Amino acid sequence: MTFLFCFILVTGAAFPSQFAHVEGFLDLDNTATPTRFGLLLVAGEDSAANAQMAQLILAAMDSLPDDASPDLYVVTLDEPGYQDIAALCGGYSGYPATLILVGHCGFIELDPCYLAMEIIDAWYTWGSPDSRRTGICNFCRRCNP
Repeated sequence: MTFLFCFILVTGAAFPSQFAHVEGFLDLDNTATPTRFGLLLVAGEDSAANAQMAQLILAAMDSLPDDASPDLYVVTLDEPGYQDIAALCGGYSGYPATLILVGHCGFIELDPCYLAMEIIDAWYTWGSPDSRRTGICNFCRRCNP
């Protein structure tokens, strides 16, 4: 029984393999490119809530066009740059939180109550090469807290 409990704790804390772990803004700045669109999961203390948010993000991606391939990132509490990123979000319901990342910047928190619709809207507003708008800096929490 103890083994099963430990197994559940360890697997519950892991994120799906599609999510690349980042340490902070420096990692994101080095991996993101001006034309890419991504989603950043900002983890909280509750590993079950983190896993649920990761699954919601993955499920919402199924609603995007087949040619959409957003980058997926996660930053956890133990990373050195966590506090800098966490300061940009948490306004809806705390953590975990989801931010969109457009290019090197463009951090906008998505409402977890409407996550699928927010991801779809963000894709068609800033992610899709056919409809990409400029001016995300006007909405970015990193530039305009």
